[in-house]
Amino acid sequence: MRVCQLAVAFGCLHVLLSCSASNHWVLKEDEITQKLDSPFHMREPQNLIAFLEQIRYNEYVERSYLDLLRKREQIVEHLRFSMRFGEDLAEQAKCAMDYYMLEKRMSYLKITPDQLKRINLPEQSDVNQPHGKSGTGTKQRTQEPVCSNYHKLSVGPATYDHLESFQPKVMDSAYVEREHDTNIGTATVELTRRFAVDGLQHHPASWKFHTLSSYYWRMRGNAREALPCARLATLLAPPIFKDIPLLSLGTILFRMGRLIDADLILTAAVEHAPKVAENHVVLASALAMKHDFNRSLQHFDEAERLDPSTLPRTQQVRNFISCLENLTKKTSKMYSYVKYMKNEVKEFKKLKFHISQNHERLVQQQLPLGARRFLDSKSSNDDLHRRGQYCSTRTPNGSDEPVLFCDFYSDMQMRLESKDVDIDVLERDLKANTDAVIRQVSTEIRKQFNLEQLKAAKAQMPAKATKST
Repeated sequence: MRVCQLAVAFGCLHVLLSCSASNHWVLKEDEITQKLDSPFHMREPQNLIAFLEQIRYNEYVERSYLDLLRKREQIVEHLRFSMRFGEDLAEQAKCAMDYYMLEKRMSYLKITPDQLKRINLPEQSDVNQPHGKSGTGTKQRTQEPVCSNYHKLSVGPATYDHLESFQPKVMDSAYVEREHDTNIGTATVELTRRFAVDGLQHHPASWKFHTLSSYYWRMRGNAREALPCARLATLLAPPIFKDIPLLSLGTILFRMGRLIDADLILTAAVEHAPKVAENHVVLASALAMKHDFNRSLQHFDEAERLDPSTLPRTQQVRNFISCLENLTKKTSKMYSYVKYMKNEVKEFKKLKFHISQNHERLVQQQLPLGARRFLDSKSSNDDLHRRGQYCSTRTPNGSDEPVLFCDFYSDMQMRLESKDVDIDVLERDLKANTDAVIRQVSTEIRKQFNLEQLKAAKAQMPAKATKST
């Protein structure tokens, strides 16, 4: 029915073509006048098919442009929401600010008196004698327990030399902070050194003194010496005691930021002695810092089952896990939302491209907006005079001389080029907002509890740290 009406209307308008190039008239100030900026000024005004196609293109362009504006408003609103979400997330992330202090306070990831007792050193030792075969005196007071001087580190799975952490390039830059504990003072460090030196001299194949030496080097913050001692102790220890040096070795790697290898070795310690609660506590703590929350909680549960007295030590990390787990979920949601907004911008860009394509088809069928529409001197041209112009150089058929053609922008052309639907502006806004949110969240979360990031920063100064020991 509509097509029939349009055809009739078109037929009526066609009668007027002999006196005017216009086939679009409007009532303006009680007069019927030509609408000079209408898309229905056709190049072929007598072509009904082209006229119907023009209607279809025009309706699509106008309708889709409104969709484009709605999409833009939706994206802008989503950007505002993302900023609010980021602010809320950063506020909630303050519970993670305790991470650094938590990591500093984790005495069970450091040497404790209980760990020293587990080695079960003999009560009588030549270290207590003023003179002896070891040549105590000035030399012994300055001697250090360098384990590689007393036993050769063999090659093979028993020393874990296949792990990346023990490759030369990693060992050359190995760095770990000094381990301090309120229960371990300077006197304990010195006593540990003397026990280790004396023990290695008298029992170079004893795992106990290599483990004790690894403790000493950990107290001094020297990873390059602590690692070989712990590996030798792991090699020499009988199966029943192997978890003790494995615990020391895994802890060193963890504090170096070598989380994957630390996980492997601390897991081996648990497998060798699954009924020792401390092994589960250390592994669970390392897994928490690695953000492997499910496994971490499983080992905390097991530690508390084996020894309920561990609960005060584990509760703080459990609180940290609860905070971090919630933040991780929300951060993941934030990144998913950012990805969703990027897809929205892609759809926006696609729709604008399709509008431009259909508008181009619309323009191809209509009479240019320039001088050919000004034949009627009585018509008002104010709308067109307020528009911008664009010009291009063309070479007409049958001529070698270029001609400058100038025309006015159509209403839709101006709208499509306005800032309201500027894709570049929208993408810049998205990137700026996204970067701001990520920066805000990272400041409060990632910088606080990303252990690898912290360790990477510390690893920039291995030479100074090694010399200071």
